[in-house]
Amino acid sequence: MFDPQVLQVVAAALKDARVIFIAAHIQPDGDCVGSQLALGHALRALGKEVALALDDKLPDNLNFLNGFREIKPREPQAEDLFVYVDGSDTGRYGKAFNRARSGARPVILIDHHITNEPFGDLNLVDPDAASTAEIIFQVIRALDVPFSPDMAQALLTGIVTDTMGFRTTPTTPETLEQGAELVRAGASIPEIIDRVYNRRSYAALRVLGYAIEHSQLQANVIWSAIDYKTLQTFGGNGNGTGGIVTQLLTVAEADISFFLAEKADGKIDLSLRSRVNADVSNAARRLGGGGHKQAAGATLPPPFETAAQRVLTALQQETKP
Repeated sequence: MFDPQVLQVVAAALKDARVIFIAAHIQPDGDCVGSQLALGHALRALGKEVALALDDKLPDNLNFLNGFREIKPREPQAEDLFVYVDGSDTGRYGKAFNRARSGARPVILIDHHITNEPFGDLNLVDPDAASTAEIIFQVIRALDVPFSPDMAQALLTGIVTDTMGFRTTPTTPETLEQGAELVRAGASIPEIIDRVYNRRSYAALRVLGYAIEHSQLQANVIWSAIDYKTLQTFGGNGNGTGGIVTQLLTVAEADISFFLAEKADGKIDLSLRSRVNADVSNAARRLGGGGHKQAAGATLPPPFETAAQRVLTALQQETKP
């Protein structure tokens, strides 16, 4: 649990600022985008000017959230305050994090990853929270802003996606209580489930088919990978691969899954998932990333051809007796 005094200081800083920069991390997921949008809606309700930043492509399955299209590649400019949500280190924000540009103006980090490396002037971090959206819920409460349907839908999307539908071990009674309050405020669990999990573009479907066809099972680890050239042949743009790692983990023989997707610049997005009896966070940290026991990730350097073996080696090193 975070220090309640830090929450009040963060709320005061947000209230005092006039123009606020809110950044999502690269490889954005529902928790990241939902947290960013909900906080943006709350601050605008207070009359603030808000810039929503992301140094990456947005996943299409979140386009039902109001404000989705306002999230754009941006670098810090003349804003009064800079907020970074759901990222464990500065490298997760790309060009959206730039201390040379933000200067002495305050930086706030709001996150829940156990591998977090606090980099803000104010760090509101709760590794026990099941999602960053749960912390943003508390921030909005501290701002004395009533939950609008748009805020509620964004926050509940964050909670539902980061708990994999209330299935991860950090899910608590408080998580469920927040979910119930957000439903009362206008959020819809059926819509979130349908839009996030039950819909994908035809290009994303083809990428999933490729990933399944080329998957490999080694002991209790299942994995797959796709290079950038192949991704382009399917019409993919790099933002339709987020759910593949979860699909891989449906294989009964696997306790751990990972998926690799090469980007245009040669770097490789790594997503890791595990069942409750396995921990992938330390392997992600070893590879320069971070996350939770059951969900983690990293950005790997080239070459693509050796990436899978690097991940397998890291997993072996973290699980050996």
